[in-house]
Amino acid sequence: MNANTEHVDVSRHKCLIYDGDPSEQLPVIVPLLMDGLRERRRCLYLGSPDMISVVESALDARGIDTAREAERGALIFSSDRSHLRDGFDPHAMVDMLATLIDDAVDNGFEGLCATGDMMWELGEEKNFERLLEYEALLEQVFRHKPLSGICQYHRSTVPGSAIQDALLVHRSLYLGSVFNRDNLFYVPPELLLDNREARDKQGAWMCQQIIRILNAERKRDEALAALQVSEAQQRQLAEELAQVNRNLERRVRERTAELQNVNKELEAFSYSVSHDLRAPVRHIDGFSQILLEQFGEVLGEGTAYVDRIRGSARVMDELIEGMLALSRVSKKEVGREMVDLGAIAETIANTLRANEPHRRVRFTIGKNLRVTGDPILLRAAMENLIGNAWKFTSKRETALIAVAKHSAVGDAVVFSVTDNGAGFDMQHAKKLFGAFQRLHSQQDFQGVGVGLATVQRIITRHGGRIWAEGRPGEGATFFFSIPDDTSS
Repeated sequence: MNANTEHVDVSRHKCLIYDGDPSEQLPVIVPLLMDGLRERRRCLYLGSPDMISVVESALDARGIDTAREAERGALIFSSDRSHLRDGFDPHAMVDMLATLIDDAVDNGFEGLCATGDMMWELGEEKNFERLLEYEALLEQVFRHKPLSGICQYHRSTVPGSAIQDALLVHRSLYLGSVFNRDNLFYVPPELLLDNREARDKQGAWMCQQIIRILNAERKRDEALAALQVSEAQQRQLAEELAQVNRNLERRVRERTAELQNVNKELEAFSYSVSHDLRAPVRHIDGFSQILLEQFGEVLGEGTAYVDRIRGSARVMDELIEGMLALSRVSKKEVGREMVDLGAIAETIANTLRANEPHRRVRFTIGKNLRVTGDPILLRAAMENLIGNAWKFTSKRETALIAVAKHSAVGDAVVFSVTDNGAGFDMQHAKKLFGAFQRLHSQQDFQGVGVGLATVQRIITRHGGRIWAEGRPGEGATFFFSIPDDTSS
């Protein structure tokens, strides 16, 4: 960004105060002239022949064809000091500048962009005694005509008082290459040129400047106070957050210990179910069978009640087995390897056909049903889903069961198992995955309602989810998703 456009201008009449080699003016002057050419203004540089050569070379280095721009009258380099022949006259100088601006406009330019070395322009040290008058008159030209420019003050060449006067007559200025767009020392030209009661007006203006400075200091102090309050609040919030984190860590430790105790209790319960509860149930079934075999004739019609006792014992045994299956799924660590669900589905289908060869079931198993997961758990999930489809299509003359893969959802791959069996009412869909929840009677379809709960737990442990769609008498589809970065 150019040095003279990096801030919003408050005045087109700027000042450059700089030290060192005269080339130190280039970072400010060269962008000014380039902007003037781009804005279709006639550009004037007034200075010594040596500085003209330096500025011309700097413009050429920035891609400006100075010879062509000079030929078309857009760029003028001047070392002319004829205006000093009869002595320095601020009014004559300003009139001459106004004529140059009018000529530029008459020649088709948007205005004049002028800059020059003030020592070269004023010539002698005594002329700087009228600097305030000259700059005040110049400011009025800047206000009323299409003029933009920079007055250059080299601290090693101009009189010392000139720097102070330059601060008084320029609203915005450069100190070196640093731009100050709001010069607090600036005195409006109408005050400098008004001899009547000028001292009183300047005194009032100085009071206004002092008030501006005091207001600026007050705003600074308010900002610092607000910053201190903000820092104190941030420290307080940080301490409160640290305390919350400490409490959270403590609660996590407590909850972890509680969960560990609960898991131990569940393991103990599973052991009790497996050994203490299962044995009596099997005793009931075993003794009922003996009762039928040895005293069937004596019991007569009572054998039907014994059969019902045995049936209930078998259901109880299946319930216990389902509870143990859920427990095993929850405790098993989930492995991660490539699993071919299509091959698993083929194996399950072949086993079901072998067990019930009289059934007419057409399987459709898609291709590329691979996913990353635990092979044992995913096999159990597929056995339950396909087994469910097999069971609930048992009343169809020709059953249809399809295993498919669908478009990925985010980073998860989606599979489905579809059948044309009994289906279900969607208003009861939430019950499907609850343990021991059944939507069909035991007389219609046997089971204890643990299979889908087991599938849901397996899929959840893989980081996925399972859902179902169906209609009574029209079959059902069970979808499940599993996150898998390697899916294709």
